Amino acid sequence: MYDIDYQIPLVDLSRIRLPHYQIPLDRQSPLFTEELVNVRDYDLPFSSWHAMSDGSNAPYHKAIQGSRTDGWLRKTFAEKLARINHLLHSFDVELLILDAYRSIECQRGLWAFYWERGRVAKPDATDEELRLHTLGYLRDPRNFDPQDARSFPIHSTGSSIDVVLRYRKNGQWLNMGSAFEEYSDVSATDYFERQLQQGAIDDRDERLWNRRLLHWSMSTEGLTNDPIFYWHHDWGNQIWIKVKKVMHGSAPDAAWYGYIADPQWEQFA
Repeated sequence: MYDIDYQIPLVDLSRIRLPHYQIPLDRQSPLFTEELVNVRDYDLPFSSWHAMSDGSNAPYHKAIQGSRTDGWLRKTFAEKLARINHLLHSFDVELLILDAYRSIECQRGLWAFYWERGRVAKPDATDEELRLHTLGYLRDPRNFDPQDARSFPIHSTGSSIDVVLRYRKNGQWLNMGSAFEEYSDVSATDYFERQLQQGAIDDRDERLWNRRLLHWSMSTEGLTNDPIFYWHHDWGNQIWIKVKKVMHGSAPDAAWYGYIADPQWEQFA
């Protein structure tokens, strides 16, 4: 348990699953062209899940084609995360960012991975069936157009992260209740809040409180969580606006972060 008075709000996931790509971009916002910065310069721990080559990055167990070993985010977003990380130090924990800016090439590599996994599971599946299967995991990058806000993956905005918590003293991950990138009902952020309501767990359960700590800390800087996955958080992009409208009833009309090209000095796995 942590000394915070906080509960994760319960969410109607059917509303969260509504499309967000129709939300327009505010291309006149001064933040629209804000630069990407290296998270290392903000003392933000980063370990690219998609670039790992030691086999520990389930479900891939290999580096994904196009993945990067360095982490990049929009400057204002990185500044917010640095303040969040400092706040978490008082609990002897810190953020561990596992995915930040994601290149289109990496998105294509992930698409190919899940497409092939679906084909192996169902060898007789049609291309349309495989497309629908793969869409259950990520946005289709095959029709990517940097000028079309309906076509780009959200991580290509530089304003989305996938993140867990770890202990500062030894680097061990906190128990969040399900594995990172586990696509299951248990990964829904409010899962243990519902378990508590149903009497299936007690109010001292570490999984409940670890999720509360992550969710609370992110909310202090106005970030939103995609409630389907406890690890995904946004600021200023299309998902951020959709979640704010669902959770709070109001949000800006347009996102200020859209697709941004890779830094020229990127490092590929």
